[in-house]
Amino acid sequence: MGQVCVIEGKVGIYKSKCACQKYFRSPIKGVSQGALYSDEVRNVVANSLIRDRLPYRKVQDRMQEDFHLSVSLGYIHDCFYWAHSNICSEERRKWAVETFSGVMCIDEVHDSGRVLLYATDPLNDFTIHFAVNENNDQESMDKFLKEILAMGIEAEVIVTDGSPLYKDALQEVWQDVEHQLCIFHVIKDVNKLILNGLRAIKNAIKKQGNKGRKKKRGRKKKNYQKSKKMTRKEEASFLWEHQYLIVRKEDSLTDEDRVNLKMMIQIAPEIAVLRRFIRDFYKLFEKDIDKSLARKRRSWMLRNKKYQNNPFVVKALKKIERKKFEKMIVFLGWEYGERTSNHVERNNRSFRMMQKTRYKRRLIKTITMAIELELYSKMLRHELYKPPLIFPEKQQFMTLKVAA
Repeated sequence: MGQVCVIEGKVGIYKSKCACQKYFRSPIKGVSQGALYSDEVRNVVANSLIRDRLPYRKVQDRMQEDFHLSVSLGYIHDCFYWAHSNICSEERRKWAVETFSGVMCIDEVHDSGRVLLYATDPLNDFTIHFAVNENNDQESMDKFLKEILAMGIEAEVIVTDGSPLYKDALQEVWQDVEHQLCIFHVIKDVNKLILNGLRAIKNAIKKQGNKGRKKKRGRKKKNYQKSKKMTRKEEASFLWEHQYLIVRKEDSLTDEDRVNLKMMIQIAPEIAVLRRFIRDFYKLFEKDIDKSLARKRRSWMLRNKKYQNNPFVVKALKKIERKKFEKMIVFLGWEYGERTSNHVERNNRSFRMMQKTRYKRRLIKTITMAIELELYSKMLRHELYKPPLIFPEKQQFMTLKVAA
């Protein structure tokens, strides 16, 4: 244990009988021609890079500590290329089409001036397709969607954020597809407007803290106990310190939160309108209602005079105008409807984590290879993946093995 183990193999060296008179040796099983190490060593290095996301220097440390092998950075980079040459991307795309649930999330992630487009299946939890582009424009988006269609993907519901790139492009590729706007992004925008309203109230109260009669010089102080009532500046600070309570869901409020929220409304009664609007706004997207009830709730909010008299609430109401709102409640018509693009957002974060381990990976070619390797590795570990019984003519070496 803990010692270097060397296996010595004897092979025959032969001379060609043709005019070239070249020498060649018989191959060793599991060792590529001209390689210093076996394919299993390359496999360990590839797993360290892709599955474990180790930086190149950390891979060197692992190989030295675990196997007493001193590998160079160039050899590690060669293992990266070797691993990519031994995967079958066509197999992954075919599996994605066969496993597709009908619901797709699409989003983009920016990386050093380039844009990566991702399409994922949130119900079956895998990435369908990706593309690395120089520009984030309509032409690149249309090309990406057509590539997905060419794979054989027939989408029924597509979830995106509010980017204008998806406005008409989705229906041009899939005529009957339903476009679901991400509820998370809508809630985020509305909450920002409501907090702006709270900020305006806080600033107005803070300015009132400087008003009042100034004390005359030399005037004797009266003997009285200090009042427990907060000053206007303290009230403004209290509102700002607990601003998150205005947009927090009712079920998430603790008893202490409810006391603080009640105190905020006592300080500024106009906060009650903001809080009431948020509560009604969240009810629009409850999962146990249907589209008809959601539309009725929206109509009631639009007719509410208290909401119409508040300029910040009026701006928030514009976020749920009729056409956009119909896209927000698509999930209510499906039993397993997806209402956010959080799944593809997690995919984006996974890419950023992968990039952190190798900052020099900036070429489109190497970025594409790295993503293909990671997606192939995830496919091998997916619960819905079943290895084919018969491999293609060129048998693919399973480089990205799952650790036992």
